[in-house]
Amino acid sequence: MLIIFDKDNTLIAPCNGRPANTVAEQRLLPGVVEKCAELREQGHVLAIASNQGGVAFGYLTQLEAQVLVRHAARLIGAADWEMCPHHPGGTITPYTQACTCRKPAPGMLHTLMRRLRYTPRNTIYIGDQDTDRQAAQAAGCRFIWASEFFK
Repeated sequence: MLIIFDKDNTLIAPCNGRPANTVAEQRLLPGVVEKCAELREQGHVLAIASNQGGVAFGYLTQLEAQVLVRHAARLIGAADWEMCPHHPGGTITPYTQACTCRKPAPGMLHTLMRRLRYTPRNTIYIGDQDTDRQAAQAAGCRFIWASEFFK
């Protein structure tokens, strides 16, 4: 089974009420390490799909966002990751656009499934926002709320 996670507020705790914008600020939420280790031991493949709209608003660069998602992937032992730097309401060109990768669009999920050779039938997406649920639905895979999954 391929288990894809959202990053912020699903795996990584907020920092002072906002997303963690540096590696030093990134802290896994309680229970994430243990659950992800258990999943890997059971033979599941883990991945991350994360909107990083802060890039489109200039809060961080695309490279900084990639470093954050890659770091989170390492923390949970994920095989792969994807991130979307776009936001249609952003202020930084060329990231101010609608795209097929930003959730609720299924682009990141499709990319991960294709690269890791899984189908929607054997993929689960874990997230904390309605856009996560909508992305899973659009990708044809199962969705579980993070609050339920990490109980």
